[in-house]
Amino acid sequence: MGKKRILVIFLISFSYILSMDVYIPKTRREREYLEKIRERKLVVAEVEKSYFATEKIEGVSFDDIIEEMLRDYLQLDIVVEKGDWNQNYKKFKKGEIDILNYLTPSKERSAHAVFTRGIIDEKLVVVSKDKKLDVFNDLNGLDVYVIKESIYEKFLEKFIEKNEMHLNYLRVANLESEKKLFYADSDLNTIGEKNKLVIGNLPKPSIGLLKEHEPLVKIINNALEERYEAKTKEWMEKRKEKIFKEKLDQILTEDEKSYLKSLPPLKIAYGNIERISSYSNLQNKYIGIAPRIINYLSNKMDIKVKERIDFRKTNWRNWNDKLLSKEIDMILLSKTREREKDYIFTNKLANLNVYEINNLNWNEKKPRKIGVTKNSIEEKVAREYFFNSEIVLYDTEDKINLDFKRKKLTTILSINSEIFDISKYEVKVLDVVPMNIALNKENIVLRDILNKAINEFIDLDEFMDESDILIKKDKIYEKKAHKNMISLIAISCLLLIILVAHQTLKVFKHKKTNKELLRDELTGLYSRRVYNQFCKENRNLKGTAILLDLNNFKVLNDNYGHDYGDRILIEVALSLKKVFDREDIFRISGDEFYVFSKSTENIESNIERLKRVFKDSILLRTYNISFSLGYYYKEKSIPMVDAFKYADMAMYFAKREKKEWYEEATEEFIDRNRRKKRVEILLRKGFEKEFYGVFQGKYDLNTGKMIGAEALTRWVNGELGMVPPNEFIPIAEELGLVYKIDYKIAECAIKETKKLLTKKEVDPDFRMSFNISSETFRKKDFVDYILKLLNKYSLNGKNIEIEITEGMFLKDAKDIVAKLEKLSENGIYISIDGFTAGYSMLGLLTTLPINVVKFDRSLISTISEEVEAGKSVYSGLTKMITSLKLKVVAEGIEDKKQLQFLKEIGINYGQGYYLGKPERVLKENI
Repeated sequence: MGKKRILVIFLISFSYILSMDVYIPKTRREREYLEKIRERKLVVAEVEKSYFATEKIEGVSFDDIIEEMLRDYLQLDIVVEKGDWNQNYKKFKKGEIDILNYLTPSKERSAHAVFTRGIIDEKLVVVSKDKKLDVFNDLNGLDVYVIKESIYEKFLEKFIEKNEMHLNYLRVANLESEKKLFYADSDLNTIGEKNKLVIGNLPKPSIGLLKEHEPLVKIINNALEERYEAKTKEWMEKRKEKIFKEKLDQILTEDEKSYLKSLPPLKIAYGNIERISSYSNLQNKYIGIAPRIINYLSNKMDIKVKERIDFRKTNWRNWNDKLLSKEIDMILLSKTREREKDYIFTNKLANLNVYEINNLNWNEKKPRKIGVTKNSIEEKVAREYFFNSEIVLYDTEDKINLDFKRKKLTTILSINSEIFDISKYEVKVLDVVPMNIALNKENIVLRDILNKAINEFIDLDEFMDESDILIKKDKIYEKKAHKNMISLIAISCLLLIILVAHQTLKVFKHKKTNKELLRDELTGLYSRRVYNQFCKENRNLKGTAILLDLNNFKVLNDNYGHDYGDRILIEVALSLKKVFDREDIFRISGDEFYVFSKSTENIESNIERLKRVFKDSILLRTYNISFSLGYYYKEKSIPMVDAFKYADMAMYFAKREKKEWYEEATEEFIDRNRRKKRVEILLRKGFEKEFYGVFQGKYDLNTGKMIGAEALTRWVNGELGMVPPNEFIPIAEELGLVYKIDYKIAECAIKETKKLLTKKEVDPDFRMSFNISSETFRKKDFVDYILKLLNKYSLNGKNIEIEITEGMFLKDAKDIVAKLEKLSENGIYISIDGFTAGYSMLGLLTTLPINVVKFDRSLISTISEEVEAGKSVYSGLTKMITSLKLKVVAEGIEDKKQLQFLKEIGINYGQGYYLGKPERVLKENI
């Protein structure tokens, strides 16, 4: 009796402990630590606003859940402090904050923080409001905003470098004002955004604690595992549901909302249509993209959809009449003009392949006969591609297949290719048509609601990929179950034989499963999976790596739709097979194709042949499809992946420079690109500390007195050393960052001028000049920025001179002139730099607010090369410019002979190495 009483007391106590809403320490050390830490006040930091964790779902935010865990479950004395993320993190590093609710682990952060287990999955995405982003190449050439000093910035930088992307990222304090553009952010902050591209998984965010609180990490991990991990996951699911409901509420009209509330259950029937829907014996339901989309939308929109199970054993091709008689409300059907007379259709759910299947052993002397089902999509396609006299109509597919096997037909068209043995039949995609949901004509409101939902919430490519994987898995499992059943039956007969057979079947099944994934379904070329394996197994193979990307393909897709795009991809695949028939050809993604040739001979002649094949193709020529191609001659020592990476560099160069079709990746080309890529990365980081100004004096050639100077840009990098301006300036212009250099040197020049004037080291009329690029000059804030600098340093406009180039007037001349006039109104001098550098603007000099013309150094160099001719040209230009009442400054004076000549022809001002080199501290050298 005593033992029973003890057991009852134990069970009651254990149940009580389990029901308690406070954390139970697991060890004596944990209990002692908790008692001690509970006496301290801990500061917990949360992001103040515009962050997913602050959003209230059913009155509770993600931050509220973490607060509950710390305050109520762990019984800690916490004070919550709110601020922006950068502000919180700075305080955390100083030790002013104990706990950060949301901190992604990194090597740098581990110097002052410890981390709990990951609390949520997170991905980095690039989001666009109006441009569809499908593949990484869609990011090339974009300006992408990212929060500075965040984990997102570091990950984006690694992504750019690893994938050798040509995108420019702009660092900002927050994204609120920039979200109309392209920006990189967490997928948790972008739920509901349609146009976004996942570029990688981020390390799981954790709760970050100061290192002194390390014992608390294990305790928080236990709390998460016991109950709060489940709470955070439940909250995230509710958040997704809320965003879906809010978006749905925005896109539907009031009449449509009322319609949904009164909508009775909808009856639907599915059929076995390759990739679209197929019946799973294992799951006892239809799977595929169509059931997946319909189930997803019906669950989210509270629409009851019921499958007509009794229709499963009937031929789905005969259901059209069932729809008209309202025995069913929806069926899957490809939209055609004829069918639109009887039904209405939703937007496309997926692409449906129509296959041409040919008998390999057909007697060519006999006339061609093509079998199709009457009133089917196959009949419609057949009449587009073949003569009516060749087409034979059948009532059922079973009769077609029977006649085909008996060789009464040369060819049949079918939307299901899996039942045909490719060793006996030639199977190829003839056409691609859309698959839609068909409805009765009175269901217009339902059609409109479904279309809005499909457009807003469904990423067709994503749903198709997921559905394909599920269908393949289902087929593999079904085959496995079938084989296992045969094996079990056989084991009862003969154990030894069946064991051997079982192992053989397993190997065969494995090879068959792999074979299904080897080919790209659309083109029949090798898939990315095969390419990855090829690179691993052929690392030391010698040959030529070729990478091809289509031109104008995106334009075609946008204007004509993916159906036409698929036809182009099939045609390109056939063209590649014609030229590289004995080589390995891969379709990697979108419109990108890889080829590896085991030869390094006749590559250019084969590429030229491919050009001719493209030009001869009526389809490719009709839609102006060409290609940009890069190739690399690979030695055994070069890894296969690197060879294709170099070919990709060359391809991108050919595309960007609009070269004639192709470019070779030579060693010099690769080194140049590596150097350029490194310069791009270091350039973004070097603006604050590594760029500085130097000053070269301008002199009165008659008196030798310094009357002004020019501020020039220099960049010294810790890794690259001195980087010449003619290298980094074009790259900065390409990245859209040259204005940062121009603005920095402008401020440097104005600041230095003010200092020289204050110390009275120069005359009051001393004038400092600096160059401004055309890109910077076109910025809306340029003039205001210069005037603000003058005001900041209390400098008169007459003491600065802005140098511009002749080429600036080739674009936006009206805007340029307006800005020049405003600068002149404020006393600022304007000079034309590099005069005679390739543009003729003599006629404009009389109308523009120009004060000074600087002769290009190439003019003075002609005096040494062709003495008399050079002098005549220089003298003539000098007379012409001075007659317009403009000052002339000679650039590039490098010896005494040149200086003497300039004095003789009346040039009063000049600069050059002979007079004084550029220096950080200005010195009067003459």
